[in-house]
Amino acid sequence: MNAVRNRYVFVDGLKRGIMFETLEKGIKAGEQKGADYVELRAEDVVLTFIGYSDGRVDNLNVKARSGVACRVLYDGTWGLACGMIDNTETLVKEACSLAQAASVTRKEKIKLQEIKTCEDKTTQQYRMPPHEVSFEEKISRLDTLCDLIKNHDKRIKAVSIKYADSHGFKYLLTNEGTKITQEMGHVFNYCWVTGKENGGLTAARDIIGSTEEGFEYFERETEQKIAERVAHRVVLQLEGNPPKKGSFPCVLGPRVVGTLAHEALGHLAEADLTLNSSFNGKLGEKVASDMVNMVDAPIKGTFGASKYDDEGVLMQRVDIIKEGVFSGLLTNREYAYKTGMSLCGSARAESFLYPPLIRMRNTFFDKGDCSNEELFEGINFGYYCKDYRGGQADLNSSFQIGVQEAFEIHKGEIGSPIKDLSISGIATEALFLIEGVGKELGFEEGYCGKGQRAATSSGGPHVRVEKGAILFGGRG
Repeated sequence: MNAVRNRYVFVDGLKRGIMFETLEKGIKAGEQKGADYVELRAEDVVLTFIGYSDGRVDNLNVKARSGVACRVLYDGTWGLACGMIDNTETLVKEACSLAQAASVTRKEKIKLQEIKTCEDKTTQQYRMPPHEVSFEEKISRLDTLCDLIKNHDKRIKAVSIKYADSHGFKYLLTNEGTKITQEMGHVFNYCWVTGKENGGLTAARDIIGSTEEGFEYFERETEQKIAERVAHRVVLQLEGNPPKKGSFPCVLGPRVVGTLAHEALGHLAEADLTLNSSFNGKLGEKVASDMVNMVDAPIKGTFGASKYDDEGVLMQRVDIIKEGVFSGLLTNREYAYKTGMSLCGSARAESFLYPPLIRMRNTFFDKGDCSNEELFEGINFGYYCKDYRGGQADLNSSFQIGVQEAFEIHKGEIGSPIKDLSISGIATEALFLIEGVGKELGFEEGYCGKGQRAATSSGGPHVRVEKGAILFGGRG
């Protein structure tokens, strides 16, 4: 294994030299055409996807993704052309022509925040690189996982699993002097499990993944752990009571808190969306109770974090809400200049086929000082919403979340399970009704869609919310 790994690193070093020689020619072509800024993002990645349903593989796909995105700023206007790396010079000229044609009608010229350029190369320390693990081993793991889930309870009727991994390199070169190579990869596992009893159907899901570990990730997130989690959620849904409708005090678990942080609030703090959101014009204003601190940061061990974003900016922490005050925005170079806010490394693209957009990395409520006992204490009747099934939100911060693991709270104690629960409300109003924040953080992994996919994490501690903040209903 080490010998194979060393040869791979040697080949990458050779490829990296040839890659940058080709990209340098593209930089010169852009400067000769009169572009103010030339940015070339190349990648060479292998992706694997396995779809698995009820004991058989129904989709196995391996593909290589290789190419370059040539983005130029010409007369205050973006131009973008994507294609094969061998055609870099032609693509740069095409991007310049597109920007030149569009600049005639552009009223507000784009300017970029200056950055400190750098040359760097980042690597991943995989003990079991996913691209070196055989298909037989990957499928054997899915066989075991499916069997464990189905054998958990006879009422479990269907199991669908999606597995994915990737490995490769991203290259960034600009005419300002940035020259970065980043090794990249991930492993990902998604389960959707259906249960049936007395004609009633229910389902639960489980999503996990890592962008820092290789296949060894599943030595910690074992088949037994995954099967127990997702099957337990299905059984709780089958055996749970229907919820009462109305507003009640509640405790939200880290994964539900993370959904609120990301869907209902985080998008409001993306600088390109803030203008049309409930946070518009509120920088420096009170938007939450004093105990609320919401952060977006590339924390080690969370999904989607890397050292640099796709504009070559070092990823850094942003305090979106600090002690209840709206304090920070997520930016790229364009919006950092436009808003006067700091750069934070939030410009991310799904692949070379897309331009970088302002995206969250890991968005979460920061920890407080309440114990779990204190969070539940004094609630005569309410709900504990532990895990979510899915959710959606709008830029006015209205949200609706389906909860797949929930319990009644009776006199400060966790009671019977609840099935088919949904919660809704206005997140910006709920922020003022938070009355307790726990001490321990938890996170969940997934993908965010904003015209293109981005790997993200979200989470927080347990949070207690007053009656009136959240509306409870059925069919979550």
